[in-house]
Amino acid sequence: MTEASAGGAASGGRAVWLLTHLRLQRLANLMLLAYNRPLGGRRGRPATPGKKRNRWVIGGVVGFFMLFAYGNLTRQSIINLHRALDPIHGTRFAAPSGALSDALLRALGMEWSLLLLVAILGALATRELSQPDWDLEWLVTLPIKMPLLLFSRVMERTIANPIGLLTLLPAGTLLAWVSGYRWSAVLIGTIAVAPLLLLAAVFRTLVDTGLRMSLAPSQLRNLQAVLSIASILLLYLVISLGIPSPLAFVLNWTRHFPAWACWLPPGVAVQMLNAPNLSTSLELAALLAAEVGVALWLGLVLLTYQLRNGVVAASSRESGRTIARMRVDAPAARTSGMPLGTVVQRRELRLLSRDRSFLVQTLVLPVVIVFSQIIFQGRLHSSSLAGVSNATVASIAFGIAAYTLMMSAFQTLNSEGGALWLLFTIPRSLESILREKARLWSVLALAYPLAVFFFAMIIKQHADLELIGFAAIVLLGVPIYAVIAVALGVFGCDPLAQEVRTKLRPTYVYLYMMLAGLYTYAIFASEWWQKIVLIVLSAALSLALWQKARDELPYLLDPAASPPARVSASDGVIAAMMFFVVQGITLAIFMAASHHLSGQAVITAYTVAGAATFSLIRLVYWRSKTQGIPTIFGNTGMALGEGVAWGLAAGVVASIAGVTYIYSLQRLDLLQDVMRESAKGLSAGVWLPLLAVTAAPIFEDFIFRGLIFGGLRRSLGAWPAIAVSAAVFAIVHPPASMIPVFGLGLCTAFAFERTKMLLSPMIAHAIYNAAVLAYQIRLLS
Repeated sequence: MTEASAGGAASGGRAVWLLTHLRLQRLANLMLLAYNRPLGGRRGRPATPGKKRNRWVIGGVVGFFMLFAYGNLTRQSIINLHRALDPIHGTRFAAPSGALSDALLRALGMEWSLLLLVAILGALATRELSQPDWDLEWLVTLPIKMPLLLFSRVMERTIANPIGLLTLLPAGTLLAWVSGYRWSAVLIGTIAVAPLLLLAAVFRTLVDTGLRMSLAPSQLRNLQAVLSIASILLLYLVISLGIPSPLAFVLNWTRHFPAWACWLPPGVAVQMLNAPNLSTSLELAALLAAEVGVALWLGLVLLTYQLRNGVVAASSRESGRTIARMRVDAPAARTSGMPLGTVVQRRELRLLSRDRSFLVQTLVLPVVIVFSQIIFQGRLHSSSLAGVSNATVASIAFGIAAYTLMMSAFQTLNSEGGALWLLFTIPRSLESILREKARLWSVLALAYPLAVFFFAMIIKQHADLELIGFAAIVLLGVPIYAVIAVALGVFGCDPLAQEVRTKLRPTYVYLYMMLAGLYTYAIFASEWWQKIVLIVLSAALSLALWQKARDELPYLLDPAASPPARVSASDGVIAAMMFFVVQGITLAIFMAASHHLSGQAVITAYTVAGAATFSLIRLVYWRSKTQGIPTIFGNTGMALGEGVAWGLAAGVVASIAGVTYIYSLQRLDLLQDVMRESAKGLSAGVWLPLLAVTAAPIFEDFIFRGLIFGGLRRSLGAWPAIAVSAAVFAIVHPPASMIPVFGLGLCTAFAFERTKMLLSPMIAHAIYNAAVLAYQIRLLS
């Protein structure tokens, strides 16, 4: 900055470029920090290397599901509005294309106006508003004139608005695609929504500057809590347009949206994208630019007026009266105390009561989120409360508890802030402190399901066995996911971060919500064994994630060092859950195609799931340079012949047990039709038995013996680790074969424990599959 070094003010264009470039580079660094990628290829002073992570895998998976979800909601909203507002051509289930009707353009103008409000309120609802530090107070010390500084601030907030980008960009891209731009839709949609993002930045800067200059810190915290609730409600109101059955009153709003409002910037942007010709589109683009330009000019004038007396925020310090009252009340607070709970838990509750924003987000916002989803998605439409199914009641109860844990237990480290280092000075392990916090948040979160089931019994005037069973599933899941939330919070939170938005890594939040959503499958699953599978897997995942978090705790305060990359139980449990989910999706595809599951479909689904899981885990291990990865021939120096002998012995024992089990079912006339049908499919071709004998042992033994058993062995004794890994292995198989597969898991894990090479359990597994399949095929002859 040559102008600054000379003592003068920087030129206009130079100042805007420098500040905007600084914000862009900082934003890019914050994003790339999660993936350990340096920005650019410049040479300079070597920086301290950061912790090595594999967040790119989690981010990629979660990002894919997010893009799919938002894109589908945007597309469905256009289809819904088309069907509701175009009575002649709006009966088909496909999105319209080309020129849209005036009614549909007005409806989209209303939707985009709501999206613009979401972008403004969502940005204001961040915890940045309630923080005592205000970056504008030090930005004004730069040698830049105030109008240029404010303009630069608006420009950087135009780009650094993740909520606005997430809400407006998919809408702009899809509308451009519908309007005929096709593969240039991303570029055209971005150009169309850029003025709206600029408008959102102007309003955001006006509002938060005015609030900072006039409100006290306590008032700002209260307002931030209210804004967080308002932004969620508004977001779900927009999302309600994209559900299969939109709410009638929302559609009625779109029908009566005034025509003059379509000439406001959101409506003009919609018309510009769907203009019939290029000249009309350019005219509308000029109008949009003029409207936003006038708004920008007025905004800068108002901002200059707001700061006419200098930039000293009223929120930057508490008043003397408040401080005095805090000092007077401090002894009373210490003596009043709470008789229940440990010292750590009482401290956590006191911190919760002092932070109003945290209190509202923890105890109020989860209820608002869940019931907003229910109302805006129309699940209670045209039905009385007494007619709500028990499964719906259970999903509501678990949903509120899961959101509560996400707002509280997940952020248990963030609540410590910069004082995290104090926990390392206490003569107790940090793991025990986190364990007490997990128990506290589990108890608080359990209050919501208990209240929901209590009111359900009052409304229904009875408590049947089905409702009691659902209550048991939910009450088991809450403590499990309290542990998962605290464990994931160790990786997803950075209480030492200076930037508010970097204290919480959204990728891990979405991962937690995906796992919690997976548990709801245990509520809606029709078969008992499916419920047991999800409960057991979730419990195993909680223990495994806790083990991984415990490895991380000694390195929390070190910006560079991280635990050595080694195989853990969480890797295996996540792989097992992925294996189960991919297998279920593949089977569902086969069922949708043929309405029947053959033996070929079952084996193919197993193979696809195993190959996908094996490939992804090996890729992660390769990138992180993980040590101690289980290999086929091991690395302990044991003779190959000895490993083969242990595999043969274990295979013979497991085969005898499996064949005896099938023979017993046959003699008792309990052999299920599904096993007979599976045998028919297996006997139809040669390649299917070959896959069962070759592919299945490779994939499954790598996951269940190498990862799950190998990870558990670090924390448990041999036999407990063998039993747990065998149980997890058994529950991912059909219920008819769980018992013999559990025996196979015991034998193969024991063989791996003795030899430390995957060849032994693979041989045992192959022998078992061959013997059982041969016996099943013989039953048909």
